[in-house]
Amino acid sequence: MMDPDTPQKPINAPGHGKPMQSAIIIYVLYGAGVVFPLAALAGLIYAYVERGKDATLDTHLSFQIATFWWGLLMIVVGLVLMLFIVGFLVWLFWFVWLVVRLITGFQLADANQPISGTEMFGLKAI
Repeated sequence: MMDPDTPQKPINAPGHGKPMQSAIIIYVLYGAGVVFPLAALAGLIYAYVERGKDATLDTHLSFQIATFWWGLLMIVVGLVLMLFIVGFLVWLFWFVWLVVRLITGFQLADANQPISGTEMFGLKAI
């Protein structure tokens, strides 16, 4: 029998169970951001808020923050290049780049593994 004066931790206390849950939520928000851009912005804000809590999680958060800012740059460049019709190609590249980064990052987060870098010109998380 447990001592009634001993405080008990809740089953789902922060930092227990799924340390990568924040990263997984952000990957989902970024995916939804393709259709609902405010979801990606919410993911970015969440990534900044969650930084500094866990070293492994921080590798994902840094990757996600970089994904947002580089993606935004590609979207703007694509918009400018719409004047020359090649902007659609930039947007197509951005979409493929984003999907691959989200899938590979999500797989690593689901396996509780850090992101140690990227390969294939920043396309794939490793």
